[in-house]
Amino acid sequence: MSPIRVGFIGLSASSSWGVTAHLPYLKDSSKYEIVALCNTSIESAQAAIAAHKLPASTKAYDSPAAIAADPDIDLVVCSIRVDRHYPFLKPILEAGGKDVYCEWPLGRNLAEGEELAALAKAQGVRTMVGLQGRRGPGARKVKDLIDAGRIGDVLSVSVVADAVNLGAEELPSLAYLQDREVGGNMVAIHLSHTLDTISQAVGQLKSYNSILAVKRPSVRLHDPATNKTVDTIPRSSHDHALIQGRLESGALFSVHMRGGPPVPGSPGITWRVYGTQGEIVFTAAIAMLNLTSPDERIQLHDHSAGTVEDVAVPPDALDEANLPLQARNVGRLYEAFAERRTAEYPDWADAVVRHRLVDELYEREKTGAGDGEPAKYLSGTYGASLEL
Repeated sequence: MSPIRVGFIGLSASSSWGVTAHLPYLKDSSKYEIVALCNTSIESAQAAIAAHKLPASTKAYDSPAAIAADPDIDLVVCSIRVDRHYPFLKPILEAGGKDVYCEWPLGRNLAEGEELAALAKAQGVRTMVGLQGRRGPGARKVKDLIDAGRIGDVLSVSVVADAVNLGAEELPSLAYLQDREVGGNMVAIHLSHTLDTISQAVGQLKSYNSILAVKRPSVRLHDPATNKTVDTIPRSSHDHALIQGRLESGALFSVHMRGGPPVPGSPGITWRVYGTQGEIVFTAAIAMLNLTSPDERIQLHDHSAGTVEDVAVPPDALDEANLPLQARNVGRLYEAFAERRTAEYPDWADAVVRHRLVDELYEREKTGAGDGEPAKYLSGTYGASLEL
């Protein structure tokens, strides 16, 4: 089978997500061939071609129109800032004829995501979105344990996670995360990746309450090169998110994610699945389950035996290929896409579902519907009228 010919938007000459998470797999895969790069200028695309030692035949472009017009591209990969997804991808989709992989979030908001998904469907092209946590071996192992009945019926699921970003300080290059309107923030990125991955193991929400809050309305931009604060900027992105409710299975569900790093030496995420016969505890240094953490740990407590088992996750071919950790789940998506294993990679219909949840969380926060009923127990209006 001929390799899938890739036109890559956003592969820079220096370090970037495209370089870290996409290039290691694509460059060595027999299933794919990078044939074109599109950056902000032809010169920057040429510099990236040279820096990554891509074939001299690799084309350099500076506009989505040029990518759209190239008949030698089968798959467009978009790995740029979220607020640029829509203007770059819309003309490519309107031209038709090319499948598209886009990083998550698909657009800045639900409207952009739905429009892009509708365009792709109308053109009959295949799509994929970077919700690669679904292919993470650790999370899939949790699902396997549940499906095998190792903990009986699931009664409750709880998640406590630290986003690392959206704390008191941020890198200057990540200042855009503080602006909710950009579309890249803790709710859209960190929380959504985590919820998407976990939902593959335990199912979707049936009902819920939620609280979103900005508890640090300003953030210091810290330059590690000089160890100095270079600016202080306002924050409109939420840095705390709490959700509690019921899953479609009837199990109770809760998640608390906050901005900032974890306590040194403690996990960035603790995910518990409590059942009638046992409990699974998943921990990792990194809260975002789309990334593969080197210290992921799965423990299984068997209630009747009173034992706690450390559950091993066997390595697969991409682990054994020693790809960078960030590239492994992305590589697993590419493998499934090339082999047309459609149940194993998320498409833009899946992306729209995630966008709808994000939008719903925002709407509930806007109306105050997520906060629940006012507490009455201290007001003297609840219970018997007694002098205490």
